[in-house]
Parts: sequence; C-alpha cells; structure tokens
Amino acid sequence: MDQKEWQAYVEKVAKCQFPVPMELINDYDDWRCRSIVGRMLLVLDDVEGAIAILSTVKDIKPNLEDVPENGLSEAEHKVLCLRDIAEIVYKLTGTTAAPIVYLDEANHWCRAYKHPFRGADRGAIWYRRQELLLADGQQERAMEEAEKTWAEAKQEVKVNPYAFYAAKFLAEQLAAKGDYNKAVLLLEAAYQYYPESADCQKALAEAAKLEIAEKRYEAYHKCTTISYAPWEKRELAVVDRH
Repeated sequence: MDQKEWQAYVEKVAKCQFPVPMELINDYDDWRCRSIVGRMLLVLDDVEGAIAILSTVKDIKPNLEDVPENGLSEAEHKVLCLRDIAEIVYKLTGTTAAPIVYLDEANHWCRAYKHPFRGADRGAIWYRRQELLLADGQQERAMEEAEKTWAEAKQEVKVNPYAFYAAKFLAEQLAAKGDYNKAVLLLEAAYQYYPESADCQKALAEAAKLEIAEKRYEAYHKCTTISYAPWEKRELAVVDRH
C-alpha cells in the first residue's frame, strides 16, 4: 500500500462522523494505527478498505506484557482486528470455515492476555465463534464446547464472561427447543457471573417476578443484550484461568 492510498484512508477516518485524532492513526509503521484505521473503516462500511488495512495486521504477534495507562493494549488491538476480519470474510463469502479460524486465534489471545481489556468483550468473541459453529452445522461440537466452558468457568463465583456467555448459549439452545423451564434456570445462574449494575439488578428483579417460564426467559434474555457495566476493571483482570 503506497502512502497516498494510506493517507486517503487516514483522512477518511479523521474526518468522519466519529473522527479519530490524527496522532492515533497517522503512522503507518505503527501497526496499532493500522488497526484503528482498519476497524474504523469497517464502521464506515468501507469493507474493501477495512480488509486491505486489517490484512496487514493479521500476522503480527502482540506483546502480552503491554499494559498501557490509556488506550488499548496490543493484545486487544490484535483481538479486535481478528474479530473484524472474521466478520468481513463471513459477510463476503457466507462461509464459516475461515471466520472460525480467525475467531479461534482471537480467543487464543483473549485467554493468553492476563490483564484487563478496555473495549473488547472476551466472552462475546467466544460466543460469536459458537454461533458460527452452529451456522456451519457443528451443533454437537458447539454444545460440547459450551458445556465444557460452563463447567470449568463457573467454578469461581466472580465476574466471568466465559461462564456467562456459555450459560447464555446453552440456554438459547434449550429455548429454541421450547424447554423454557431449564433455559430460564440457566440464565438465572449465568447472572452470578455478570457485572451487575443497579439498573441491571432492577431489571433482573422485575424479570424474576414473571411466573410464566417463557416470559421470564425473554425478560432475562433481554437483559443480556444491554451493556449495564464494563466486564473488566483495571484493578482486576477477568480472564479464563483453565
């Protein structure tokens, strides 16, 4: 990619509806700048530009000891790039094999990094992989892996995105079969590992009052789609320890 093409992408990101400061994106030699530009191009629906930039990042190995005072770590940049490449490939091809490979690698870095993420949701990236396994017809594998993740991650009662998303995934499969009684029990258990805010606790309390299992499940599930509080805080890394 020549400098003229790069600068055109940088200016597009710097002057968009959600402008990014030039000092964060101007240096092509800094792969983190390319990471930001590529991901922002995807937000702007410039898929061609996004994949052109993100492809320059996909083979970079992040420094797992990078813990910046501000902004994203190298590990988080890498994970977000892999996540977005997976979505682009899935959107363009409609196939799941390559996107699953990219999400596998993203999950590897999610689990390897022992410090807090500021923007990426580790559990959601794992959960997206499970969705693509279902789309690929690998339901048995997806269920086995979700059950294993749930069994391992729930051993510690604390905020844990893997425990939460594993239970959410399993509950959704039960609900799809009409077994709302078991599905709602799983979602209730999942919230033991969720970063509940006061608003979240209020919504969950309202859901718990519903007597019909299907309605209670729907209310609990709606809460899973709302970001009430950040998964990870700087003073406590939330990572998979297994």
